Amino acid sequence: MSHGKIDFGDYLHQLRTEHKLSQKIVANKLGIDISMLSKIEHGERQVQSHMLKQVAELFKINYKEIQIQFLNQKIEEEFGEEPFLKEALKKYLQEI
Repeated sequence: MSHGKIDFGDYLHQLRTEHKLSQKIVANKLGIDISMLSKIEHGERQVQSHMLKQVAELFKINYKEIQIQFLNQKIEEEFGEEPFLKEALKKYLQEI
């Protein structure tokens, strides 16, 4: 179902290993325990939107871009198989 969107568990693991940070350091920064971080990295739990700002700060990446990717993944997961998704989004965007 995914069309090249970020899987945040994999992405977070990749960022953490590239920056040579332990799960403890990253978990502390995100305000979660190591077990939760491990579950997120393995796809057993989802990243919560309130964690994105801390992820962006910790790894010095653009908050806006990571939030857009996060929202894209959420929309894809929830509504990706809906035949009229694009039309619904266009209508929504015209109304706001």
